[in-house]
Amino acid sequence: MADNEQINKLIKQLSERMGTPENDIKNAVNTSSYGKLLSKLPSDKARQMEEILSDEDKAKAFLNTPQAKAIIKRIMG
Repeated sequence: MADNEQINKLIKQLSERMGTPENDIKNAVNTSSYGKLLSKLPSDKARQMEEILSDEDKAKAFLNTPQAKAIIKRIMG
């Protein structure tokens, strides 16, 4: 599966789980405005993501996952 297909699949799955339109997720990723998305997550999941994003080592580990790399690649072109 091509990277774009994987990213679109991840975005679709995230959209379905969060009940958030796919375009809102894409816009949040493109503008780094994830606060609005986190507010739609269950509070325990939002706390986990905030913890990851606020800790440099955890953020690096998260960003090194294949899924995150695919999203970054898509954003960077």
